Amino acid sequence: MKGMTLDALAKRIAVRLKLKARAVRTVLASGKSDLPPAVVSQITEMARTLIHEELVRLDAKRHPEQ
Repeated sequence: MKGMTLDALAKRIAVRLKLKARAVRTVLASGKSDLPPAVVSQITEMARTLIHEELVRLDAKRHPEQ
């Protein structure tokens, strides 16, 4: 079963926030960036949301309702 990679997550967030995927990937990997703190916070929150959605999707796929 394949999950979401860091690169895929960074690309999805970058598209939504109109940022470069490289900058988003840097924030996700290290938490350090030249971006404003509010943008770093947005990236972090969006990553949490997308990861949660992916986990729910994978769980539903693994344990379909009967």
